[in-house]
Amino acid sequence: MSAGAGSRGGPDPLVEKVWREIQSLGLESHIAEIEVKGFTVIPPGVACPNGLGERLLEGCLQVAERRHGVRPDPHAEGPYTPRGSELHEGALGADEGDSPIGDMMHSLALEGRVFEEALMNPVLLAVATYLVGYNALLLTMACFMKGPNRSPLPLHCDAMGASPLPATPTESNMTYALTDYTRENGCVAFVPGSHKWRRQPQGDERKVVGNPRAVAIECPAGSLVCWHGNTWHGAFNRTAPGLRVSIVVDFVRRHIRSRENLTGLVPQEVLDRNPARFAILTHQAVPRASTDPAVTAAETERARRYLAAYHEELGVDLRRAADSVYA
Repeated sequence: MSAGAGSRGGPDPLVEKVWREIQSLGLESHIAEIEVKGFTVIPPGVACPNGLGERLLEGCLQVAERRHGVRPDPHAEGPYTPRGSELHEGALGADEGDSPIGDMMHSLALEGRVFEEALMNPVLLAVATYLVGYNALLLTMACFMKGPNRSPLPLHCDAMGASPLPATPTESNMTYALTDYTRENGCVAFVPGSHKWRRQPQGDERKVVGNPRAVAIECPAGSLVCWHGNTWHGAFNRTAPGLRVSIVVDFVRRHIRSRENLTGLVPQEVLDRNPARFAILTHQAVPRASTDPAVTAAETERARRYLAAYHEELGVDLRRAADSVYA
């Protein structure tokens, strides 16, 4: 994606704003890597300052205990199979009876302040904005916990639709690695440059193990792994004891339906203590229609107020920059 071109080839009215944010955070090399490889890894000192990674790990363990009734042990020797994990057995064509994912806990943005902090992390948002724009919505914010397993997660890309996929990303994935990523620990794998192919892998292209194109991404806990929605990725199976814990923060452009529906569900006190963009990310400017015209009108007005507050915070009326790839 060219940093200077609008969707119709003219100057992009938001390019300077986007690049000021990227430069202020020292992320230029990471953006360049995404352009070439389709992914990048931002180190803990940049991605998770002030112990954010450790606090997120503790937060995930607490959420798992609330939802499943038992606190997971990140250093346990055996498999991790909490209630509901059977839903992911055979995911993406992996072996039946074995989950390549483990547990998946959605809607973390509603689970406490540390998750709000993670969502509003300036580093995460700068990369997400570069990929899917200022109007991006949260597709899902979910914790993955994977213990020892047999099946790799097959290669795929997150973007959906018929080939060729749009060259401009419609989805982006920002993953907090909360435990060390190594091949033995079941780390993510990428095929560098695959975002340019604009299609899903087929047949043997989906294999992770034994695929010379698939690169294991090994990085320390607290790293932020970021990728273009068209990039082929999967994960190695975990052969080491213990748990691989990560948080996926997945963003989509505003015309795509999100996995989570948070419209009207975020407590007002949470919205009040966060920047206006938090409300946009969590769908508060997505009006719900009804058979009752009065309800539809109220929802539309509610969405308008949140959007106006965001535009004021941003210093830009995004409706006047609708042609920008960053809108």
